[in-house]
Amino acid sequence: MVHEFDSYRIYYHSAPQYNWQVMLDLYQGNSAVGRALFIKNGIPLPANVLRDGKPLLHLPINDFHNILLILALDKPLYISLVPGNGIGTISTSTEAIGNLDTT
Repeated sequence: MVHEFDSYRIYYHSAPQYNWQVMLDLYQGNSAVGRALFIKNGIPLPANVLRDGKPLLHLPINDFHNILLILALDKPLYISLVPGNGIGTISTSTEAIGNLDTT
């Protein structure tokens, strides 16, 4: 299950009742295509799942900065999940070496 996305919305929470600290919703146009939850330190990562046919990934909060850099610097971007083994990704397409656009 692979979905391209072209925009996102970040929810950075301070809420002790949640096991996640950041929720990242991903969109293609106006349609939601996936979500990543960044889990607080010290809490085991839940399994990645499909929710309503869309990937729901669980990542450690320590990876949030790295994902934010990918969102800021690369396109096109994709979210994927293999339902059979639970492996999920946020990825780029094939990129040329030295293609980092910092403007």
